[in-house]
Amino acid sequence: MKTRRAFTPTELMFSIGILVLLISILLPSLARARELSKRTVCSSNLRGIGQACYIYAQEGDLFPVLAESRSDGAVTYWAYRKKRPPADAPPSPTADLWMLVRSNNTTPKQFMCPSTIDVPDPAQDTLAYFDFASGVNLSYAYQYMHNEKRPAIGPMDDPTLPLLADANPYIKGGIRARPASDRKSAARGNSANHTDREGQNILFVDGHVDFLKAPDAGVSGTSEVPAPSGPRYRDNIYTVHRKGEAVDPGTTDGFPNRLDLGDASDSCLVP
Repeated sequence: MKTRRAFTPTELMFSIGILVLLISILLPSLARARELSKRTVCSSNLRGIGQACYIYAQEGDLFPVLAESRSDGAVTYWAYRKKRPPADAPPSPTADLWMLVRSNNTTPKQFMCPSTIDVPDPAQDTLAYFDFASGVNLSYAYQYMHNEKRPAIGPMDDPTLPLLADANPYIKGGIRARPASDRKSAARGNSANHTDREGQNILFVDGHVDFLKAPDAGVSGTSEVPAPSGPRYRDNIYTVHRKGEAVDPGTTDGFPNRLDLGDASDSCLVP
């Protein structure tokens, strides 16, 4: 009966080297596949919220908007677990979104992007509150509809208007660079939700979701000032217009706690 020869130290080291090499090649691919999978789930979540918005709009023809528009630009990004509607306080776009939860059109878990460390809102009785508990319970930004220049919108409005997207990098994403500088960086002004700030999932009024690698995805403008990523002449969804510009090239953010839109075509998704 033949016996198997044991590995020599040289052969063993060679085999270990090959194994390490294979792992070093496969790990980035696995990480990439994992991120792409999370991105798909994120897109599905936004699409589901969009469907909830359409169901909500069947009664009043408008997407969720809780308080009347304000003309002074003041805004509260989270009302922090209010037990009364914030009618007499600066409006909260997150309270707008919570109306979808209160109406049982969606669940707190739907508002989680799996690429973030956010966790679902812990509320047991969702009817007892009028907003999310805190910033870690919401991964997405919502179209701001509390300014005199931005009336509330609904399913019949411009289908190219962005409605929701991954969180605003200058409010929830912790990005402290000025938008004009950030747009010129490798991150291109993108949301901080996804790995390396590669881009953001965006839900549009017509219900479709796109993953775009630059935030200039709003309504087309006529300004001769192109967006920093190229001459697309599209509105930056995370910033507001400069006065007198027909398109927002990404120079003014909505932080802290004030948001004064440039005109009715200006989109700014917060927080």
